[in-house]
Amino acid sequence: MTAAEADGAGPWHLEPHAQGWAVLRKGESLEKGSRPLAVFAKKDAARLAASILPGTGRRLRYKLGEEPDSLLGFPVLDDGEVMGHMQFFDQEFLAGLERRGCAGLSGDLAWVIDAAGGLALDHAGRIALARALE
Repeated sequence: MTAAEADGAGPWHLEPHAQGWAVLRKGESLEKGSRPLAVFAKKDAARLAASILPGTGRRLRYKLGEEPDSLLGFPVLDDGEVMGHMQFFDQEFLAGLERRGCAGLSGDLAWVIDAAGGLALDHAGRIALARALE
């Protein structure tokens, strides 16, 4: 693990803050005088921050090829191997793919689901069950 990966790995937790919600490493606290990594006015934004932090220090996995092929568009590379194609050269989409790929750890994914709220969790559970039964 690189120093950047270790720095972002967490685990993270939230605490109420005068300005909203503080994002801190486990073991840190405002009461102990720890400085939060981030503070958000809304709890859902703090939850999302906690979900992506473990992926921020990692080496980028995906790369977008600079030249489209004739049929499928721009190649999406995973460690140098073509793993898909995109119609348009869209770095924002690729950044989203990176971040979602980093939310594969159960703790990180739990933050994402928590940020989405109870109704989203209920719907996600039904969808996951239906897909599992297909």
